[in-house]
Amino acid sequence: MKLLTMVALILISQMILFAEFELPNIHSSIVLDAKFYSGGNSNSGNYDTSNRVQIRKAALEFTGTLDKKIDYALEFGVSTCQGAGLNLKLMDASIFYNLNDNIKAGLLQGHVLRGFVGKTECSERLTLEKPVFFKTFATCHPTGFVVNTNFDLGEVAGLETELALMNGVNGTFDGEHDYNLGLIFHTPLSGLAISADYNHTEKGYYDDFFQLYSETGYRSICGFKYDNYNFQATGEYLTGKGFTYDDQEMKAYYFQAGYAFPMKCNFMNYIQPYAVYEYWDKNSAEDDESEYTYINAGLTIGLTESTRIRFNYMTPQDKPDSAPEEASSFIVRLQIGF
Repeated sequence: MKLLTMVALILISQMILFAEFELPNIHSSIVLDAKFYSGGNSNSGNYDTSNRVQIRKAALEFTGTLDKKIDYALEFGVSTCQGAGLNLKLMDASIFYNLNDNIKAGLLQGHVLRGFVGKTECSERLTLEKPVFFKTFATCHPTGFVVNTNFDLGEVAGLETELALMNGVNGTFDGEHDYNLGLIFHTPLSGLAISADYNHTEKGYYDDFFQLYSETGYRSICGFKYDNYNFQATGEYLTGKGFTYDDQEMKAYYFQAGYAFPMKCNFMNYIQPYAVYEYWDKNSAEDDESEYTYINAGLTIGLTESTRIRFNYMTPQDKPDSAPEEASSFIVRLQIGF
């Protein structure tokens, strides 16, 4: 991996030195949360279930093109989805070489095409957060080599594919990896798209103090998304093997829907109520009870094209009798982009 990084840096530096350089576009965003918890182990000293006001995200993004062939993006800032602290860090980064109008390849730290749930940026989601199970199924901002293709198949239809050879959960190829192949098919029916994904993962875990690896680990996703006439609905099914131990299997799915009502007033563009149902079986290969369900209900108020106030209430529903109670949460979010 070190050799690959060194070669990539040399090639990138050579391309930059001899490329026509243009000033980058600069975008900024800030997301502020007020979180309140009830029930379960709420407000018991655990950061994840304690009432607080926090900077969910504050970032600057630089995007641009070098010599009409090389696209790059850098995002610096702070985000609680990458740790509870507020240390400035490189959150996302990418540099891609456009082989032609349809194919590009490069290095990426950020979102990869793992269905709609993995590809969609957090600030652009219908809901405030990803489903509760997603971080167990996939690394949120992996790093590695990516090849992306995008082909038009008529006026509306199209096919996007992505092959990603990413580091393992510990950030290296040493004993771990994360190989992902995903696609999104935009159907001839306007607004309707279908996702499919397969992810081969080799993940380390401990068994009686010995480091072992889940050589048969995998994840797969399939689903749909419909976004048209102010109505949006998404549903995806996930299954996998090799989590905290090699033979552990899981399955999960979610369904969400929302409708944006246009508002004819100067201080508000629209209001968008939505609802989400989430199901997670943490040990689907065994007969023991291991099923969890959650319900979200929320509202987004679009004040301008770039400013939104958002509300979300999440409450656990079913769980195994032996499992501890989980807290419900209510989040108020101010989201601004420039």
